[in-house]
Amino acid sequence: MKDRISALVFIALGIFFLIGALRMPRTTEYGKYGAPGIVPAFFSIMVVLLCFIMLVRKQRSNSESSSTPAEVKRAENRRLLLASAMFLAYVFLLGKINFIVLTSVFLSVTSMVFLRKRFILTVTISVAVTVGIYYLFSRVFLLPLP
Repeated sequence: MKDRISALVFIALGIFFLIGALRMPRTTEYGKYGAPGIVPAFFSIMVVLLCFIMLVRKQRSNSESSSTPAEVKRAENRRLLLASAMFLAYVFLLGKINFIVLTSVFLSVTSMVFLRKRFILTVTISVAVTVGIYYLFSRVFLLPLP
């Protein structure tokens, strides 16, 4: 039952992101294959398809699912909800806050919440990855980021 609920939630989330990706510009100087919505649309479609498979597959046996303690299941559900809320907040803030600032904070917070590594190292890596992504898209691929 919980697999079905998770699948439905992520199907809805995938459709939400797909609609957002389809609303992005469809043509650039490089033609339709340089459009910024292609990759998000592809990943959204993949999420929807994989969750659909999860929705229709046979459920595991009860003995396998009952072997996991209830407290572990609750902790995993909380982590899933927290991750979903963090990703939604990131998507909603993407056009409103500078890309480098928002993505650096997002990567740092996500890493600290789920990996619990050293703060300085996490922030340094997050900023470096964000600047690298920004440089790659804006200077190499000539695709503007929000």
